[in-house]
Amino acid sequence: MREILQDLWDQFDLPDKPKLEEQMAPGGLRACTFDTMSEISAWAETVRLRVSEEEDPRLEAEQAELVRSWLDDHGWERLDDPAPEGDPVTHHRNTDGFEVTITPWMDARVQVDVRSPCFDDRGQRVS
Repeated sequence: MREILQDLWDQFDLPDKPKLEEQMAPGGLRACTFDTMSEISAWAETVRLRVSEEEDPRLEAEQAELVRSWLDDHGWERLDDPAPEGDPVTHHRNTDGFEVTITPWMDARVQVDVRSPCFDDRGQRVS
């Protein structure tokens, strides 16, 4: 997951961009289990990059598109967007089952979420 997140982080083209580690909020890495009896879990990581000091929807959209283009070029499938038409959020999945969501916030930030597929207690992927 961290490797995917770093690859996506590298696509942002901004002067003085902080390192990925400097953007990790407490609780940015989450483990999700389905219930207290389940050994199945999934992992997610989230980062938000402030792309300018002031709101600039054009710049936010441009930076988000750099990430989306990289995902397209590397074989990530764009998923149907359940959000209303015109919503700037996009969802992507690779052949290993990892999912990425790109969200320009229209307040000078772009959020990147990476989620793993589900794994059992032996590390095997489950559907």
